[in-house]
Amino acid sequence: METANPAVSSETRPAATGAAQQQAPRPEPRTTGVLVLLTAKPGVTREQIMKVMPAEIRATVRLYLEGAIREWYSRGDGKGVVFILDSKDVAEARAAIDALPLSGENLMDHEFIPLGPLMPLGALLAVASPQK
Repeated sequence: METANPAVSSETRPAATGAAQQQAPRPEPRTTGVLVLLTAKPGVTREQIMKVMPAEIRATVRLYLEGAIREWYSRGDGKGVVFILDSKDVAEARAAIDALPLSGENLMDHEFIPLGPLMPLGALLAVASPQK
């Protein structure tokens, strides 16, 4: 709850300018890729994963060669892999990952994070108003 400041009454507060009230909404960044974190589900054993791994590797390489996987990494903590997919949205990325054998066997958890341009950099391009 906000308390009123008796030193600043509504008569002494500056009026909000029309420009401040009508600020244009910030544009949402366009999704240019999707970061996917893949980890084994709790209770899944290494033996279960290794049984499917040859098919998983072939399918992953196929996705890479088709251009769907832009980058791929092993997690430093050994708990899975990280992909950056060349996808226009999470639904497209999910469809690609769901087609992989480990996902088909329901052995992996997935986290999908849409990626896009770093929008605050647009402030560097804004025209500065001239100093008076």
